[in-house]
Amino acid sequence: MKFEIKPQSKIMVALDVDELDQARVILDQIDGTGVTIKVGNQLATYAGWEKVARLVKERGLRFFADTKFKDIPNTVGKSARSITRYQPEFFNIMIDNNQAAIQASIEGREQSLADYHITNRPIILGVTVLTSISDRESQEIYGGSLDQKVLQFASLAAKVGLDGVVCSAKEAQMLRSNQDTEGLLLVTPGIRPDWASHNDQVRSLTPTEALSFGVDYLVIGRPITSPPAKIGGIRKALELILEEVV
Repeated sequence: MKFEIKPQSKIMVALDVDELDQARVILDQIDGTGVTIKVGNQLATYAGWEKVARLVKERGLRFFADTKFKDIPNTVGKSARSITRYQPEFFNIMIDNNQAAIQASIEGREQSLADYHITNRPIILGVTVLTSISDRESQEIYGGSLDQKVLQFASLAAKVGLDGVVCSAKEAQMLRSNQDTEGLLLVTPGIRPDWASHNDQVRSLTPTEALSFGVDYLVIGRPITSPPAKIGGIRKALELILEEVV
């Protein structure tokens, strides 16, 4: 499946904050840039997905609900049905689960679209291996190398019919060159400009490097929301990154 992606919306700004007032401060700084907003469980657990969705949608921004659902099929399906009601452009599930649970996320979305007459069909992304996990840790957790497990999980996502996956930019070339996964939408966290700290990201690349590897969307949090003092404020940090991708 092919998606039209505007250059500005390739940047997904991560609102990794605790409260809505903190999120508003960031959104005020990036108003009018056309980026996509990623909200995870840190904010939504406290404020609730309904308030979070309203905050982002009222500004006319695209919204990625970073839900990372992982549970039994029935629960995953009902969770997908619920989040679809808030009409995010994206939400995600963990792919290190059985096929029935992954299929349930699609069924839950479709049921919500029908039940509530929603026309905005969210893109469902499957999370492969978190970008904070090293190859050694992948062996310990999953019993295989990063490349092996990312390809395995992405292949399952494609087989079941998910729209795309969340992976490291370092695995993007592998997925683009594989006939089973080449058509997936690729969303990559762990993006760090040259001037930013890597923080807890083990498998990170710069925005330019990631795009050259075939990535579609770049999730960027702290380099934008908490930039180094030498860079300036939030707006300036985002503008520097946009210069690399637009």
